[in-house]
Amino acid sequence: MTLSTQVILVRHAQTEMITKNRIHGHSDSPLSQKGIQDANKTADRLRGQSFGAFYSSPIGRAMHTAEIIGNVINRVPVPNDGLKERYYGWLEGKPLSLFEPDLSGPKVMHPFINFALRSSGESAKFFIDRVISTFDDITTRHKKQRILFVIHWGLLSILTQYLQGKDLSVWREIGPWTSCGISEFHQKENTWQPIYLNNSSHLL
Repeated sequence: MTLSTQVILVRHAQTEMITKNRIHGHSDSPLSQKGIQDANKTADRLRGQSFGAFYSSPIGRAMHTAEIIGNVINRVPVPNDGLKERYYGWLEGKPLSLFEPDLSGPKVMHPFINFALRSSGESAKFFIDRVISTFDDITTRHKKQRILFVIHWGLLSILTQYLQGKDLSVWREIGPWTSCGISEFHQKENTWQPIYLNNSSHLL
């Protein structure tokens, strides 16, 4: 047991859909060859570290990444539905260059994107509440332990804002997050302190 609760957040490895610049959400895609290599490098980076708990999104790309890591750290990842990426409805599988949900793409597509999210996707409020509720539940159950998470871009954006007490309304603007990048926070009394964010030095 550690003196404080510590969380290590790992973004899942690169997938074939990422290489094609398409929207994931709940849709899945196999890890690319580079993704598998990077997951192994991440496992090596975490080798020898002790974890009191190990959780992953149940979506295939995250679970595959977590299983590669788990084989090295001798832990079996526990899938948790609350750690899934946001569900983007009709936008899933479409090219990010046209349908980027954060509205950074062509303005002509914004009305369709907003309509698609309202009509078929998971609302931003529901997503934020789900992620924070799941995180708080896990960290409460594993107080003063070192907890490893394998998660997605959207969750990293929300959690890094939440843990630093920053504005959650701008979570879509937070990043970028490297595939297999590692972030770490330690809890001191009721405050979370970032140790490092999006460390990717192990991937070089």
